[in-house]
Amino acid sequence: MLKKFDSTVYFVEDIHSAAKWYADLVGVEVKYENEMYAYIETGDIKIGFHPEDRKSCSGIAGQTTYWRVDSLGVSIDILAGKGAKLYRGPVKTSLNEHACILIDPFGNTLGLICDNA
Repeated sequence: MLKKFDSTVYFVEDIHSAAKWYADLVGVEVKYENEMYAYIETGDIKIGFHPEDRKSCSGIAGQTTYWRVDSLGVSIDILAGKGAKLYRGPVKTSLNEHACILIDPFGNTLGLICDNA
């Protein structure tokens, strides 16, 4: 039934600012489906941005998308320089990987995972 991961959607106050922040991180342009939905795509990754509302608010509600990176420390420093804040970790997982969660400038979680810290 479930065939492949399609996208992650962040509910944010300002879709334009959030989409641009992520687009700058991965080096792509922001695209728009309509005035209520911006998104970015790179490779097999698609991230959407929708205005928060009473049914879907921004924040750390429980889902986190993890990005594989080469260096946790370097990535944390870059993201912190762009306004993200370390929220959880870094930790060593039982699979001998290193992971952490940051909060982006829009209040949503952003996970990082790598083979070495």
